[in-house]
Amino acid sequence: MLAHLTLRFLIFCAFVFIIIPPAFGQPVSRDPHDKPRKIKQEPPKAFKQWIEDVQPIIRPDELEAWKKLQTDEEREQFIAIFWNHRDTDPDTEENEYREAYYERVAYANEHFSAGVPGVKTDRGRIYLRFGKPDDIETHPSGGTYNRESYEGGGSTSTYPFERWWYRNLPGHSDIEVEIFRRAV
Repeated sequence: MLAHLTLRFLIFCAFVFIIIPPAFGQPVSRDPHDKPRKIKQEPPKAFKQWIEDVQPIIRPDELEAWKKLQTDEEREQFIAIFWNHRDTDPDTEENEYREAYYERVAYANEHFSAGVPGVKTDRGRIYLRFGKPDDIETHPSGGTYNRESYEGGGSTSTYPFERWWYRNLPGHSDIEVEIFRRAV
């Protein structure tokens, strides 16, 4: 009986000291590729293009909301609400604001391109956001410029630039925008 208990004790010790430690002592993998990943699905190309198109007019809070959308259906609803909110005449079938905006996109790309699409230039972004200026003063070659008295008078040397005036913008009047082109 003693031999039988000794044999059981030896089997128990072998189990405890030989079999159990490797089971619990498995090295923990620190490789990040072994962890399950939470991947946010990339929106289709059309949605990427849309957010790029409206970049000059989308408000920061709208952009944050857009980034949190998970499904294409949510994105489509967001786009519909985005344009409906800006529609100047909701009683018509067309969204006049959206149509005018995309006409400005086409105009900016055609007239303001400079190695990049026109909508990505300073003039393009301003044009998209505020529309056609009421008046434009252009100085395409730069050089000597005689400043107006409200600018301090005298003359100065400038890069090529344009000055755009907007008489009435929502909440503002008589806005002057100067857009410089750096000499290459």
